[in-house]
Amino acid sequence: MIKSLPKEENPREKAIAYGIESLSNVELLALVLRTGNKNESVLQLAQRLLHEIGGFSQLVNVNYATLISLKGIKRAKAIELLSIIEIGKRLRNHTRDHMQFNNPYHIYEYVKNEMMFLKQEHFLLICLDNKNCVLKRKIIFIGSLNMSVVTPREVFKEAISVSSAKIVLCHNHPSGDSHPSNEDILMTKQFETLGEMMAIEVMDHIIIGWNEFFSIKANQCFKDKHI
Repeated sequence: MIKSLPKEENPREKAIAYGIESLSNVELLALVLRTGNKNESVLQLAQRLLHEIGGFSQLVNVNYATLISLKGIKRAKAIELLSIIEIGKRLRNHTRDHMQFNNPYHIYEYVKNEMMFLKQEHFLLICLDNKNCVLKRKIIFIGSLNMSVVTPREVFKEAISVSSAKIVLCHNHPSGDSHPSNEDILMTKQFETLGEMMAIEVMDHIIIGWNEFFSIKANQCFKDKHI
């Protein structure tokens, strides 16, 4: 148990003395798990759990079935851990939905933790008011991205439903390389043209890679592309 650890190894004591932000990822996870097992201390269990799921960043994608399949993780521990993860997700969403987008980097910061770890392409629509504040966000499509599956009708229907003045298109590249394909560029131009007809500005199309992003608008990729 946490309380049975020597004081210098006890994450609870360390958090009290130096602040919760001083804890490592393993120590934070150990606080949630609270107890180890007959073969492992709680810190060893936390370390192994992170190793087996692929690292701290993968906690956002972990599910109940995966957790209870791990040695030393029973139903109660799994549910407690999932509840902490869900609280983090909800707090993040609540905070960032009050953000104001003034440049592509703000958009990247808004979506990076959600999108850069995904194993499939996700197409996210962000609807903004005329002050660039978020009105709505919605995943429109999951899978291989092209214009035939990401339909303008669905995108602009969502935008109109909240009287959006502007929209931002976002999608991820699971390869980690954020540079756009020709289809990404043409899709942006098509949406921009349709947006002009409907008086809804396509503010940008942001492509998320591994710790990087690409703004199609900022780089003016489509200026010489023709449909």
